[in-house]
Amino acid sequence: MTDLDVHFSSARQDWGTPRSFLEWLSERFNWTPDLDAAASPHNAKAELFFTQAENGLESDWFGNVWLNPPFGRELPDWLAKCAKEIKRDAVQSIMVLIPARVDTKWFHSLVMPAAHIVYLIKGRFNFRFDEAIEGANAPFPSMLVYYRKDARHPTATITTLEVPLEARGFGS
Repeated sequence: MTDLDVHFSSARQDWGTPRSFLEWLSERFNWTPDLDAAASPHNAKAELFFTQAENGLESDWFGNVWLNPPFGRELPDWLAKCAKEIKRDAVQSIMVLIPARVDTKWFHSLVMPAAHIVYLIKGRFNFRFDEAIEGANAPFPSMLVYYRKDARHPTATITTLEVPLEARGFGS
């Protein structure tokens, strides 16, 4: 396996969102996570986080939740969990970074009815493990799904989001 092969397989599920993206979210949306629901100690984006052993799918979430879930077959399970958790009083909002696969069943059955806004992100991310791999940007487009309490729409609004190159993990 080459360094780039990992981006095309589910062999590794712990690639982290660039920290610069969370900093950008904080500046742009005045949003900071209280909990990272699917993390490891080396890629957590909040002070409090659930590891694979703590199983965020089985745990109660709280506050503002960040989620960059494994992109494999269990992705729909994480999205169903988001739809459930946003209804709990302890959860204020949830932001989820996932592949932009708007042609899937899970997008139409799990994301659209429960989310507030779906942001299709212009450009691709350079996801990380320990260090960025030059030229190893994600082979898929991404979307940021935003769940919040006061969602009044029967289905999510879809729009685009221009994220600066630096916030997508390049040059940082």
